[in-house]
Amino acid sequence: MADDRNLLVVDDEEVVCQACRRIFSRQGFQVETHTDARQGLVKATENDYTIILLDIKMPNMDGIQFLERLREKKPDVPVLIITGYPSIPNAAAAMRLGACDYVTKPFTAEEVTWAVKRVLSMQPALDGERETSTQDGEPLAAAMADAETLFWEESWAQLAVDGSATVGAVLPGLRGASIANLRLPRIGEVVYQGLPLAGIGVSGKPMCTIPSPVSGVVAGVNPMLERRPQLLASDPCGDGWIACICTTRHEEMTNCKPRRLVLVNADDRSAEEQANQLTALGCRIEKAPSQEALLAALAKIGDQVVLLDATSLGDEGPALVERINRQAPHTRIVVLGASGGAREAAYRKHKIFYYAVEPFSDNEIAEILLGAFRTREIHPAKPERPKGPSEPISNISITNRNLHKVQLLAAPGLLWANEGLGQQIARKLLSQMLPVVVTPGETQVTPANILKAAGMCDRVMVLLARDGGLLPGGLVRDMKPDFDVEPGEAAGKVAMLSVQPDSLGGVACLDARTIAALAEHIVWDMASY
Repeated sequence: MADDRNLLVVDDEEVVCQACRRIFSRQGFQVETHTDARQGLVKATENDYTIILLDIKMPNMDGIQFLERLREKKPDVPVLIITGYPSIPNAAAAMRLGACDYVTKPFTAEEVTWAVKRVLSMQPALDGERETSTQDGEPLAAAMADAETLFWEESWAQLAVDGSATVGAVLPGLRGASIANLRLPRIGEVVYQGLPLAGIGVSGKPMCTIPSPVSGVVAGVNPMLERRPQLLASDPCGDGWIACICTTRHEEMTNCKPRRLVLVNADDRSAEEQANQLTALGCRIEKAPSQEALLAALAKIGDQVVLLDATSLGDEGPALVERINRQAPHTRIVVLGASGGAREAAYRKHKIFYYAVEPFSDNEIAEILLGAFRTREIHPAKPERPKGPSEPISNISITNRNLHKVQLLAAPGLLWANEGLGQQIARKLLSQMLPVVVTPGETQVTPANILKAAGMCDRVMVLLARDGGLLPGGLVRDMKPDFDVEPGEAAGKVAMLSVQPDSLGGVACLDARTIAALAEHIVWDMASY
């Protein structure tokens, strides 16, 4: 085994090489690519690689010949086969020569990431490679200690240098509640930012969906949560982590933000206790025991969230709020008051975000933090309903910036022109200044219709509501759909997007946040192909 995370890609298609470089360099690999099999073989035999991704069909030397010669000098290096149309003879020959697995073209970033992860999991552990889980989760908890916690609404992620992310959530309303049901993701499941990661049911309430803060493949799940689900409330950013994910979309991390706040408390002992509780909720704390320290902190870090302890500041507190409003008018001020506090009216004369009475005792602080750090509307308000009936959409077509013509073909009842998912997809595409053609009506999704669309486009995406055993709104991408499309050029153009339906069998009853995230991912697929 190589000491470093070195990955070699040998494929005569430059686009495949570049896609693998983009995917795996973000996961901590040093990626080398070759479109000439003979040059790739020289490198493979001379150097040590953690894993080799090898195309089967190449000019000059095919993958089987490559493997035969490679095994003479490198009998143990893991090899993942890349193939367009896997055949039994080729697969048997490759496995006989020590290939560990194969992935078929066209593949998604999630599919090839999981294939590599699966192959490497069968090998001896890499030196220094981070463990994703143990029986009690201690090594992962230790690795999380110094990582910055980044939030996507209530969900958080802590990134490791290898591109993996430990994820969880700080959920309001859990402390003291009885958790009746817990739905955790499965290892190998693909999750997407903003779409369901896990579900938690509290007695007497419907299941609450926890969105994923990142997109990628689930590589590990917290084994302690099945036995001790209350860790989600008592230690949400520590032992209550939910999963470890191999991230596949590095650019999404700009949507995740740290929770940095200034704590103003003149009582050192109380301030230390509050700081510890806030740190356990994923916050980075700047303590300001005095007015001068607060103003210095605001000057250094700019507009922020300020937590102000009313009890310790006494009569000086309201005047301090007035000064903050003048110096940093966009700062969100949360006043931490005591039960029966006499100065609440004085504080409310000024601009404050919230006046909270002992919020740490009942975990109200989790809900306050969620509101205070929500800087943008991820799930916009529902638009006004049209006066007349909304018109159904059968397909949406664009020509993207790669000059590819892409068509989204939707099953009947999923897309509507003036509301819901259809409206949001069209709006997001138009906001990117892309030429959009929306075709009204309803068309059944049949092999004939898919083949017809594939004959006119570079990519056809088929949107269905299909039960995959996920939480409502969960998304499954399939680059090799089972529509009886004949192998060949058309088959390589078709991708299926299956959405886990709502209780009525469609998507109309999904919550606004999930609809917005679905639209975001569908638009990303259409615009980036």
